[in-house]
Amino acid sequence: MKHHFCRRALGALLLCLCLAGPAFGAGLEMVEVDAPARAGTGKPFLVRIATWYPLEDLAVEWEGGTVRPAVTVRSGKSEAPVLLGVDLRAETGVRTLTVTARIWGHERRFSRTVEVVESAWQEENLTVPPKMIDPPESERPRIERERELMRAARGTVSPERYWTLPFTRPVKGKMLSRFGLHRVFNGTTAGRHTGLDFRAWLGTPLRAIAAGRVVLTGHFYYAGNCVFLDHGNGLVTMSCHMSKVLVKDGDLVEAGQTIGLSGATGRVTGAHLHLAAFVQGAVVDPETLLKITDGNSFE
Repeated sequence: MKHHFCRRALGALLLCLCLAGPAFGAGLEMVEVDAPARAGTGKPFLVRIATWYPLEDLAVEWEGGTVRPAVTVRSGKSEAPVLLGVDLRAETGVRTLTVTARIWGHERRFSRTVEVVESAWQEENLTVPPKMIDPPESERPRIERERELMRAARGTVSPERYWTLPFTRPVKGKMLSRFGLHRVFNGTTAGRHTGLDFRAWLGTPLRAIAAGRVVLTGHFYYAGNCVFLDHGNGLVTMSCHMSKVLVKDGDLVEAGQTIGLSGATGRVTGAHLHLAAFVQGAVVDPETLLKITDGNSFE
């Protein structure tokens, strides 16, 4: 009788160990970290994190920054998509992406390597008023103040994720100047094109590519009338050169909602929309974002 009881107790103990074992192991199978092996400079990419275990205190470290993705549970599985990216001016080489999380009270750490490669960019020649190349001395303090405001807005990393896939096209007009172009203004190389231009006749409604919160609006020397939207978890977009802004700081907007009307304010050659996108503060190609669907990756 005593031996029969011992065998039953031992069997129950082994069953408990089998059920609990994976949660306390260090295997990568505990958490799926789906990330691309390569990413180009100036390109965003999507990382999908998933596990059948309760996922808490999730954090993703990339390029010196940390984002805490919002976790959703579907049919018992914890999932967290997060947008990351490589800045347009980043150096090439191998980077490490690190994911940490607490599973049943134990901290776990997972990593992936991503090879950053150089993207190919073309050149564009434009003619603009001379003051937009060499601004008057009186305007320089204003320009510097605006740069600080815009730098703070683009670096917003809020804990709530408003965006969902796919993203909404902001306007029906044709895509014009592409992201990353080496721009030559009035015969002088002036830098890179850090957004994507769309044809949009004066007064055309401009839409938010995803739900978000307005974090900054204003009239800026180069950008003209523009709107910064925080879409959550480190994704921020900037829509520029508007003739009229139709939202105010702090507003919550839905995907596809009109946020302003197209115009020709700031440094422009005509009415259009300049859309810029930032992930964890890095400037990335908006066209790549607009091509993504829930079943694709950003490779």
